Amino acid sequence: MEKWQNKIAVVTGASSGIGEAIVKDLASHGLKVVGLARRVEKIPTCDGKVTAIKCDVANLDSIKSAFKEIEEKFGKINILINNAGVGIYVKVLEEGEEITRKLNEVIDINFKGLVHSTREAAKLMKNSNENGIIINIGSVFDSNIAFPNPSSLYPATKYAVRAFTEIVRQEFVISECDKIKVCNISPGIVKTNIGHAGGRKNADNHYDAVPHLVAEDISQSVLYVLSTPENVNVTQITIKPVGEKF
Repeated sequence: MEKWQNKIAVVTGASSGIGEAIVKDLASHGLKVVGLARRVEKIPTCDGKVTAIKCDVANLDSIKSAFKEIEEKFGKINILINNAGVGIYVKVLEEGEEITRKLNEVIDINFKGLVHSTREAAKLMKNSNENGIIINIGSVFDSNIAFPNPSSLYPATKYAVRAFTEIVRQEFVISECDKIKVCNISPGIVKTNIGHAGGRKNADNHYDAVPHLVAEDISQSVLYVLSTPENVNVTQITIKPVGEKF
């Protein structure tokens, strides 16, 4: 991790869960971390090592404003961790305007926001001509829906993220941006507040009843990807708790 000291790392969804753990770990390894979240006051400051910027990844103008602020403050980006995500517990075929709003929110945050954040970061990465990496936090549901999923479009957006990750990698290769790596990390069940935020009843009881990971497990996988040699691009990591049945 020494090679990344004082480099600029941007983390979306930085106010809680996996994003919060990643922010803390990166800051502890000497990186200059920028945390993006709607709840900017919840982003850990890590004794002044973290710059917190308010950003709603469901809103393109908010994304552009946040990355403009990053450019003005730091001039570049070396690492982007696309972590912001939401799981909302409604069925795709349910009717009603509120259902439509919730379905759009899942798409806007989990996929469209990730796409636009990647595009903004890629511009700064290419301009800096330094080593860079984009890491997308996906899900095991990006390749397998083993049972009727209560979180609706969540798996569909994660399938899209996994495909998008490879598309971006190929575009960097075609444009001869061989200093920028791209990776998708697919965790199994992780005990975070995403279940509560998505409206799942008794979320804690659900997590405690099944094998699960914690946010720090995923953050450690991010550190592993960052620690690989310059000639190695780990493109996909799947992480499951021991005993997970799907």
